[in-house]
This record gives sequence, structure tokens and C-alpha cells, in this order.
Amino acid sequence: MKLLFAEDEKFTREGVLKSVAWERLGITELREAVDGLEAVAIAEQFKPDIVLTDIRMPRMDGIELAFHLRRKYPQCKIVFMSGYADKEYLKAAITLKAVSYVEKPIDIEELEDALQGAITIILEEQRHVANDTVAKENKSYMKQEAALQLIRGGYEDDILRSRLLAADFTAPLHAPAATVLIKLVSPKPSKDKLEIMLDSALAPSDKPYLYAWKDENHVIIHFFSLQQDVLESSSLQHMCYALSSALKQEFSLFSIAAGSIAASAKKLQESYTSAVLRLQESFFHKPCTLILHDNRGSDALSQHYQAQPEHFNRFTEALIEENFDVVLHLLTTITSDIRQHPGTLIVSVKELYYRFLLEMDKFAQSRNITLFDTSAENDVAWKLILECHYLDDIHRVMTLKLEELKRALKERTAGGMTSTSSRIVRYIHLHFADDDLSVQDVCDHMQMTASHLISIFKEATGKTIKQYVTEYRMEKAKDLLRNNRLKVLDVASQVGFKDGEHFAKIFRKSTGMTPSEYRERCQL
Repeated sequence: MKLLFAEDEKFTREGVLKSVAWERLGITELREAVDGLEAVAIAEQFKPDIVLTDIRMPRMDGIELAFHLRRKYPQCKIVFMSGYADKEYLKAAITLKAVSYVEKPIDIEELEDALQGAITIILEEQRHVANDTVAKENKSYMKQEAALQLIRGGYEDDILRSRLLAADFTAPLHAPAATVLIKLVSPKPSKDKLEIMLDSALAPSDKPYLYAWKDENHVIIHFFSLQQDVLESSSLQHMCYALSSALKQEFSLFSIAAGSIAASAKKLQESYTSAVLRLQESFFHKPCTLILHDNRGSDALSQHYQAQPEHFNRFTEALIEENFDVVLHLLTTITSDIRQHPGTLIVSVKELYYRFLLEMDKFAQSRNITLFDTSAENDVAWKLILECHYLDDIHRVMTLKLEELKRALKERTAGGMTSTSSRIVRYIHLHFADDDLSVQDVCDHMQMTASHLISIFKEATGKTIKQYVTEYRMEKAKDLLRNNRLKVLDVASQVGFKDGEHFAKIFRKSTGMTPSEYRERCQL
């Protein structure tokens, strides 16, 4: 409890401060002022619960101080002290709803009784506020639980109705209703702030609604009919537009999807299911999208996107050739194609881009560049893709990583990764499947002596040519082994090994597994 004491007479002020049992009364913070003007300045920061003030003081008297405090801090309790039995002052004290009036000379026991009275009133008001808050929170909790129960099913109508009535929710459950889903991405949503936003945005429609948080990023809203005003598509759309306008003021990334209108609240599971499917489609649209109807429109759009092997091969070739314009064009084309197939599983889309990122990382490693840590314990590449909420986010991640790779290559060229070493790497990537590929073949192609070529390559990549060829062949072998249709001997042949046993030995040395064991693990 905080008390501000305003008294111009030093003797009276010091006597009261020493004599009153402040701690026993429960007053833990105490400030003093020599007149009303100083008290006003202190109150700005202190915000007292109780003000004990003399009436007659210089510069600003107690009555003027009380008027000022009552305007700014209406819950503050005022106790007056005065040695003058002036009726006008008493009238002012009554007008200001002072809790007590203590005459001078001060009787400490009487003053403590007056202060105790003020404290009792404050505690009672706090209890009422707490009870009102608890009641409000309980009603809000019951409404949110009911909103979740309507999509879970398995509830008893009578129990649900009684709970809603207890929460002061009286919308007819037998009339048409619909579910809307909101996905909030950025900034991180505040539950209290969103509740205020919903009330403000939806108040003009006058349609009853229940809402609940499904998880930290998704909000469910059920809209209901009124007795004489059945919920229709036009009114549902109007409310969704109102929600979108309100959310745009606070969120930079969000999506809204409206489900179909159900015949009654009992059928809201159907509306919720359609809303979920439409919200999934928002992944393929621009952020802050409002999806009011089924955007698929045709069988072609509802089909899953099928990744084209030639795209992946061209992507790898363009990287090897360091033709980054082609790489970027391919990514843009693929993103555009995927956007036309919103029926595609989102996880399939993310896995496709993850493969592209891994290929970029392999290329980076071949040039002795670390693009990101892709160890099993800290797969940054997958985390980058997994955390993307929209297709545009993934495309942006890919573009940024491509720019990062280009910059790193440029820096390495300036720092020693010359065009010569890049040509060596390119030659190896194009001829790794030749079983008779040798250092001399590379030397002949580059028209360089073996010692000079080995020195340049070692300085640029940190690896010998033989080591680099083996590692690159093993990476390609891993890709091929994921395909069940290829025999191990065929995989060996395609990565430059005539002898299957020799291939298996090198593969085991590189991965700690036989080719068959690796394939089995990939199928788990």
C-alpha cells in the first residue's frame, strides 16, 4: 500500500511520520511533500493509493490538490487534516468523497483509525475487482473450451448449452454457423491483444461468435446466426474482410480461411475441416491472404505437383558450371509451377527444396565453402525450410543462400580459389563416372603439369584430387542408392567403379555402412 503525505508544517509532518505505525497498517511505501504542488509532482511517478493532506498549505492547498488527484487517480483515497472547522472546507471534502477528516492537533490513534478505514475500503474494492476479473476469465475460458469442443465432437448438447448459458452466450445452436481459421505468424501474437482486436473488428456485425486458440499460431472463430438473422455467405465474407483489415494493422504475416457454412452448430466439424484445407492452401499464396472459397477450381489445380527429374539434373549441372542465372531461373520456374498446384502436400514441397539446398551445400563443400552445418545433430538446412510458413518464404531462403554462395565463391576467387581450380572441379563433376578417370586426365585437359595442378587444387579445396573424386562419387552413390530400382552393381558402375566389391569397400570406409545397409536406413 502506498501513501503520500502532504503537510507544510515541519513539526507536524515529522511528528506524524515518527508516531504512526505504518508497517502495522500495511503501508509499505511512503512519500512526503511540503505543499500541494510538490505532492502533484510526486504523485505523477508514485501513484499513491492514499493521500494524507493538510487543507491549508502555500502554493496549492489540500482541496486543490485533491481535485487534481481525483481527476487523474479516481481510485485514490483522501484523508484530510485541518485545524480549522470551516464549513466550506468540509463541504469540499464531502464533494471530493474524502474517506475521513481529522482535526488538528492530531490524535495519532484517531489518525490511524482514519487511515485504517481508507485501507479497508481499498482492500474491499480490490476484492471486487479480483472477483470480477475471475468471473470474466472463467466465462472467457468456458467459451474457449466450448469453441474447441465444437470441433472435437463427442459432447452432450445439454451440457454444452448449460456451459454457454453460464458464460452468457445465448446464440441459437440449431441455426447455420461457420468456422474461420486464422494463422498468425509475425509478430508473435499476444492473446490479450488479439481478444481486444477481435471484439473491435467484429462488433459492428453484431453476429455472435466464439473463439479459441488451437495452438500458439492458430485461432479458431465460430460465427453463429441470430434468432432473426441467419448467417449467410455475404455476412461471413464481410466479417472476414473486417478481420483482415484489423490484422493488417498489427501483423505482417497472417492468413485467414473461411470454412463452408454448416447447417447448425452440430455440423461445425464439417465447416472446420473445410477451413483447415483452405488454410493449407494459404501456403501457396502471398502472406496476408484471405481465402473465402475453394480456389482450386479445376482438377488440374487440385493435383499434386510432380517434381521433374530434368529440373534437378539441370540444377546440379548449372551449379557445376557456376551458371547462377540458370539456377535462379529454375528456382523461380519451379516455385511458379508449384503455386499452381495448391493441392500438393506442404511437406513434399519442403522436401523438394531441401534436396536443392543439399545440392547447393554439396557444391559449396566441393569448393571448400561452408554454406551451413548439415550434421545430423544440427541440420540447419532442414530447419530453414521447415520454419517457412509460405512458399514465398522458401523461395526467399533459396535466393538468399544462392547469393551467399555466389559471394563466397567470389571471395574465394579473390583469396586464391582461381578460375583454374574452378575448371578442375567442373571437369571432375562432368567425368566422375568414368572408371578410368585419373589425375593425368585432368592434367591433360588443363594442359598443366601434375605437380602444379595438385598444388593449385590442394590450396583451393584443402583436398587432393583423388580424395575429392572419391568423396564426390560417394555423394552421388548415396543419391542413387535411395532409388530401390537400381542394383548396387549398377550404382557402382554409374559412379565410376568397375568392381562392385571395391565400390562396397570404399563406400563402407566413407559412411561406416555397406551400400545395402545405407539403402535400408534410407527406407526407414
